[in-house]
Amino acid sequence: MRARIGLLGRIMLVLLGALSLLVVATFGIDRWQRSQEQWPYASRFPRLDQAAGIMALMRDADSARRPAILRAVNGEALKAEIVDAPPDVTGLIREPVLEARLHRLTGEGDIRAFTETAMLYRDDGPSDAGAAHRQRPIGSLALATYRLPDGRILVVSAIIGHRSPMPWLLGQPLSLWVAVLGVAVAFLVTAGARHELAPLRRLTDAVSRFDGRSAEPALVPQGAPEIRRLAQAVQAMQDRIVGLMGERSLLIGAISHDLKTYLTRMRLRAERIAESERRDRLVEDLDTMTALIETSLGFARGTAAEVGRAPVDLADIVAVEVAEHAAQGACISLSGEEVQDAIVAGDAVALRRVMANLIGNAVKFGRSSVAVVVRRTESACQVVVEDDGPGIPEGERTSVFSPYYRLERSRNRRTGGTGLGLAIARQIAEAHGGTIVVEVASSGGARLVVTLPALA
Repeated sequence: MRARIGLLGRIMLVLLGALSLLVVATFGIDRWQRSQEQWPYASRFPRLDQAAGIMALMRDADSARRPAILRAVNGEALKAEIVDAPPDVTGLIREPVLEARLHRLTGEGDIRAFTETAMLYRDDGPSDAGAAHRQRPIGSLALATYRLPDGRILVVSAIIGHRSPMPWLLGQPLSLWVAVLGVAVAFLVTAGARHELAPLRRLTDAVSRFDGRSAEPALVPQGAPEIRRLAQAVQAMQDRIVGLMGERSLLIGAISHDLKTYLTRMRLRAERIAESERRDRLVEDLDTMTALIETSLGFARGTAAEVGRAPVDLADIVAVEVAEHAAQGACISLSGEEVQDAIVAGDAVALRRVMANLIGNAVKFGRSSVAVVVRRTESACQVVVEDDGPGIPEGERTSVFSPYYRLERSRNRRTGGTGLGLAIARQIAEAHGGTIVVEVASSGGARLVVTLPALA
């Protein structure tokens, strides 16, 4: 039954359950509060203030208006009446502190205030406290008397059954406990939602790890039906992608083998041509075609992304590549070769191909000099290659990483190249968890920055 409830239904059930808990808890606290008859501090002074106001009204009111005022002021907390003789205060204790406050509030002196011991006053008259009620704490107003100007006596008595508008629990207002319960409810809702969404997070992690070469291990079906169906669909999609990638690799391998066979035959025949100039040009074309096919097939296979994970010294790789170009007469400088911690986890052959592509392009298109820098930051290693050539326009600094894209004004077919060098370099860098960006050099040429995660 639970497996048939959708994600939205589950979240709603969690929310309704938490709210129901809040309602039940609040109701229970309210019932408990109603069963208590002692509120030590909540209604002590508010009753005194109200009693003082009643006394002031009766003092200033006409005799004919007093009955109407009495009906108006009688309520849940206090009962007021006018009598001819002082009430019986047997069992009550006179409270000077309460009297002093009433004196200050009314400005009158003929006021008596009492707290109760054995007798408690209700709205229907006195009742025996020992039979059914507990005593209120000493100091709580039970009864107050005030002699009016006409000689009659105003009696203000506290009603035991009154409940304070601001109930207290364990010394704290009930609203505070409700707020605490609200926080608990929010925590429960959050925990429940996280539990229901945990399978979705695991599915997200599995999809993020998928690289197209092998499917992720099948996840145990968990969670709402929608998430289970999504996990099954993702698993089936991964299986199809892996199958397609495998078929593509087989197809590319077959094409590569056949093309190399025919190119080899053509080269052997070309070398038999007696005319040297024609033979050399034909062999050169065949070599160029072979290099183009090798590069294109390598990019299509995605072999550049299939890298190992071993410690690689970037400074050493860059130094070797720079030395080879310098030996061929290129004006190239290197700084940072002494950096000892420029170590990354990856494939040394693939990373050297990146450096060869970037440095080779800089040497090819730079006018007079190339500068290469190796450095280590807090958590990354960087290789910066700058040239003083025509540079790369800002609008094309992203496009140059696209396969077969060339800048016509400088990187045309006369200069050679297939348009795949930067695309392959980016493919390798991203497979290592890094990036390659194009910037403008201080000389106006191109500045390429390779950033790779450093090996801890």
